[in-house]
Amino acid sequence: MTSSDQRPVLIVAPTEDVHARAVAAVLDRDFAVPAVIWDRATLPRDTAIDFRVGAAGSTAQLHTDAGDFPLDDFRSVWWRRALGFEIDPAVSDPRVRRYCSTECDAFVKGVTRSLAIPFVNDPLAEIVASRKPFQLVTASRLGIPIPETLVTNNPAAVTDFWQAHHGDCIYKPLNAPDWTLPETRVLTQDDLAHLEKLRHAPMIVQEKTEKGVDVRVNIFGSQVFACEFDSALPEAQLDWRLDLTAQWRAHDLPTALGDRLVDLLRVLGLHYGCIDLRRQPDGQYRFFEVNPSGQFLFAEIDTGQPLLNALATLLVAQEATAFEYHHHPESSVRV
Repeated sequence: MTSSDQRPVLIVAPTEDVHARAVAAVLDRDFAVPAVIWDRATLPRDTAIDFRVGAAGSTAQLHTDAGDFPLDDFRSVWWRRALGFEIDPAVSDPRVRRYCSTECDAFVKGVTRSLAIPFVNDPLAEIVASRKPFQLVTASRLGIPIPETLVTNNPAAVTDFWQAHHGDCIYKPLNAPDWTLPETRVLTQDDLAHLEKLRHAPMIVQEKTEKGVDVRVNIFGSQVFACEFDSALPEAQLDWRLDLTAQWRAHDLPTALGDRLVDLLRVLGLHYGCIDLRRQPDGQYRFFEVNPSGQFLFAEIDTGQPLLNALATLLVAQEATAFEYHHHPESSVRV
């Protein structure tokens, strides 16, 4: 399908990002729509942005090695992955380096928020949507089953929770550090002796969900694609990411659950997201988390599901309503 609108799509991602390059290729091949990949980390050293605003309105110009681009001329933006800013090594004072980075972040977020073009996803919405407690509360209010969960830095609360669930609990961080993969682990009695470390940072503790099949749901607008995987590796029983030989297959997700997951993304202000579930042996599902900028190529490779095309379709959609930001205060979310 070729689009009559030849305005380019802006993809914010590292230059060598595989997902970014794959989506750019599909946009060109299937829609004849060009894409520009911009690595935000190149600001402020190697790229520049001019933002002007006055009584006549506002303009924003992006200057890169690949050319100069009026930001309002892009048809849409895929906010794939924004890395930290490359501050010149000549700025040696750590405080000044942090300040420069903070200023760049405020600048980019302010400019992107002012643009009258669709974002997938809105970077500010992603920040809110990435908060695990908010995800769990919102999912539960929409009638999506979740594990019993405790998020705390209080050792006594962890011990009480562990005892209430007869020691059948797991723990994991709220966010993944950028230097390692923090897998989900069983919370053992020996671990309870080290809970004083919670004074450094909180953690998530959940009741252990009975092993069935792990389900990944990739949602692009209203298009829902589910795939499943079950591993025989003991170390992957709690965290499927630890099985590097994983082979995914299409999963028949109940329509009602799929509709609620679409509603969940809408409430979170997202147009695209990757959701992790587990279907237990009794057929019941449990929601774990949403990754607003998750990876999905592995699912397309294994299952043949047209995920790249679904995202590209979202980026070239003609209807502005396809990108409207739906804000739902927590108090308005009802089962």
